[in-house]
Formats: sequence, C-alpha cells, structure tokens
Amino acid sequence: MAEVLDFTKPHVLRDKGEYDIAVAEIDTLLDTDPQPGSEEYERLEFLSVLVQAYEDTHFPAYEKPTPQEVVDFMLEQKGLSRADLAKWLGGRSRTSEFFNGIRPLSIRQIGALRTHLGIPADLLMGFSP
Repeated sequence: MAEVLDFTKPHVLRDKGEYDIAVAEIDTLLDTDPQPGSEEYERLEFLSVLVQAYEDTHFPAYEKPTPQEVVDFMLEQKGLSRADLAKWLGGRSRTSEFFNGIRPLSIRQIGALRTHLGIPADLLMGFSP
C-alpha cells in the first residue's frame, strides 16, 4: 500500500497532498473489499467522510443557472436575440427588467417562454440575480 495518513491526532484533510493520499488509500481499500465492521472498513468510511468534506470545501458544487442564463442559452440555440422576446414578455421594457434582475418572470411570461423556446418552467422560476 502507498503512503498512509496518520490520524493518531484526528484532523481534517489540510491540503491537496493529504487529499490525494486519502483518495489513493480509499482506492486501495475499495480494491480489498473490506467486510463491514472490520478495521479496514471503518478506515474506508472515515477517509470517505474526510474526502467528502474536503471536496465540499474546495470543489464547489454545480450551481443552477439563473433564469436569465437559461433564456440567453435558448435564444442562442434558436438563433434569436433578446429583442425577439419583446412579443412574448410584454414589450422591450419588461424584457430589459427581466434580464437586469429588476423583475422576475410572471406566470404568463413563463408559459410563453415554455411554449416558444421549450424551456421547462422550473428553470424559469428561479430567483433574480
């Protein structure tokens, strides 16, 4: 087995080096398929918790796109511009207010974007940036 972390004095993973060692040890332990309740199994669970905590802190989770980002993406996919939205959102000022985060979409506007751009309603019901 490669390098093993010493946890005689418990601590969280402090840096990428310790993280890499813990991940390598997890891989080795998984290859041995330890039996539940065994010392190896307990170490595997312990290291998994530490690695998860390190990843949560250092590798942020995926963030859901804003409704504005979703609409911009679909406009690009369909070869349309923001100006094309005026007829569905109730005018240029409403379109501008939506993209500037001043006003969220109304139920009617969500329905129109769902119908005309094929965007699922749940992606449009987010909070303003």
